[in-house]
Amino acid sequence: MFDVSIERLVRGGQVEESRAARVAFLWEEIRRLKRDKHAFVPAHNYQVPEVQAIADIVGDSFELAVRARNVDARLVVFCGVRFMAEGCYTLAPHLPVYLPNQRALCSLAEVDADDLEERQDFLRSLGRRFATMTYVNTYADVKALSDVCCTSANAAKIAGRLDVPDILFVPDQNLAYQVAIKTKRMYLPPPDPHAFHPKEYLARIEPLLREGERQGLVGNVFPWEGACHVHHEMTLADIATIRREDPTAVVIVHGEVRPELQEAADEVMSTSQMVKYVEAHPEKNRLAILTECGLVVRLELEHPETRFYRVCRLCEHMKAIDLENVYLALRDEPPECRVTVPENVRVGAARAMERMIELAG
Repeated sequence: MFDVSIERLVRGGQVEESRAARVAFLWEEIRRLKRDKHAFVPAHNYQVPEVQAIADIVGDSFELAVRARNVDARLVVFCGVRFMAEGCYTLAPHLPVYLPNQRALCSLAEVDADDLEERQDFLRSLGRRFATMTYVNTYADVKALSDVCCTSANAAKIAGRLDVPDILFVPDQNLAYQVAIKTKRMYLPPPDPHAFHPKEYLARIEPLLREGERQGLVGNVFPWEGACHVHHEMTLADIATIRREDPTAVVIVHGEVRPELQEAADEVMSTSQMVKYVEAHPEKNRLAILTECGLVVRLELEHPETRFYRVCRLCEHMKAIDLENVYLALRDEPPECRVTVPENVRVGAARAMERMIELAG
């Protein structure tokens, strides 16, 4: 749990003083409703501090997925984005799962299942031995077509345990780069968005396929053409500015940033790894963390002795969740906020998620 007082949030500028009484009231009401309804409220690292403060667990996608399997509760109110709420229902279908705001979506997750099947058919036509590895930042119908899911924290570990040379990595092209580098596979350039033409794409990647064979690499990573808009818009100039201002600062980037930023950074980590790094290295007291601002704000509150340079970006989808709609979802359990997955889809998605948990162990 993330423990912070309303006074601390006001002093830090995370809550306006005029809202302090309302926030305190909502905290009290949400905690009462959680007790009375035996409700479980998980929150992602990117949520605002006032929401994290009333959560039963704050974590990354993997931590929340694992916890969802064995929740002892009557209902779940998920403080994240829709694919996360879907994942919770996928692993715990006996529980009603509510997403407080239906606008809490994710642009990265917008992958068409038919397009994925076309890409799989393309690789089969080439005679490639591959596994479809799907980032959890996807919806259930895409997970159901996958061999295994992953998160940014465990993607390379899981890829290293697959018994096939090639990986079709969906949907984040930048995390796919991390997987390729860490597992000694050739990273192939993704097609242009909405412009996959099999013959043209094959002509583009054939030289790299041959080069990978010449180098004796394990295999290849075929990336999807998606990217998280929050991380993808970060630039080398962000890192260069920090290097000029403070050459002693440790620069940590998320695996969803572009490859050139991953190469320029000191560390490439998932959000959970970032949290553990800061906790394990108190001597590293000047940090630039390039990810969504929700995590950076949390770290600032938990480690006031550390200087964090603000080179983060905001995700409007994550910020669609606030205390007001968490309170209303808990109080009213509105049918329009309930998240479900058709059973025939859920079974396939659960298989891929369970394999992720097994291989990440």
